[in-house]
Amino acid sequence: MDNSEISLVYKDDEYELGQMDGIPCLVAGGRRFKLTCHPYEPCLYITDEAGKMTIVHNSFDPSVVLELVHEGRTLRSITGRRYGARDFCRMVEYAAGKGELGIDDAEKVFGMKTSAGVIKDDDPFLELIRLYPDAVPEYCLVSGSEGGREAHRKALEVACRSLMAGDEETDGWNYDLSKAEIIAELDAREFLSGVEIPGRLSYRRAFLEPPYGCNYTDSDFRMVNEALFPSGTDSLEIHEWSTDWSDYFDDGHEWWGALCLSIYDRRLKRFVIILASATD
Repeated sequence: MDNSEISLVYKDDEYELGQMDGIPCLVAGGRRFKLTCHPYEPCLYITDEAGKMTIVHNSFDPSVVLELVHEGRTLRSITGRRYGARDFCRMVEYAAGKGELGIDDAEKVFGMKTSAGVIKDDDPFLELIRLYPDAVPEYCLVSGSEGGREAHRKALEVACRSLMAGDEETDGWNYDLSKAEIIAELDAREFLSGVEIPGRLSYRRAFLEPPYGCNYTDSDFRMVNEALFPSGTDSLEIHEWSTDWSDYFDDGHEWWGALCLSIYDRRLKRFVIILASATD
């Protein structure tokens, strides 16, 4: 492998993304890829160390990608998928060696099952929570075969692609999960209690006391969580995350509060991701 220095714009436990000798490049799994593009066509060229090239049609200009990553912003493909830095690295690693393909085929990597990766959209809880439109918390259910910090992070990554994507009301939110940190590991009592810790928003308050008010009761809160955790709460692994890694949380940072939780239910083998942020 060429030992030239890479000027990094992003690094995590799997990827290094940056420039080498002025050319965008990615290091993934011990392999280094040069990233270039056609000046007149929206194609990404991925060239490995042996000189083998992959062409991803309708993809990204890698120089623009590095600029946006450096600024902490996300990018969107023509399919509508919003990318963070890690997503871009995963797509490139998956596409490399496949010869020639479209961006829609390269994005199949995001549909592959992992230890935490499939959004569940057929759970009875999702029908129940629709009866509470004034509740601030947003929920995402993600399948998972195991707990642990890395699995929590992967489940949060999957949820962010869904909960922070654009819709008819917003263009979506920028986020950089490499900056997200676990700030507390909670037990079920702490998770469900209304005890406020200075500078942090409790889950109970996020549900029962939105800044614009609601008429939900403790009974509602109990019923929602019984549906969310039908096997009980004694098998939950609960992580509270920092909220300074996405502009999704900016409204809550103004005064009311912001919340990010990942909860692994060992009995059901699934994650529950809860995000909350609001202003008046």
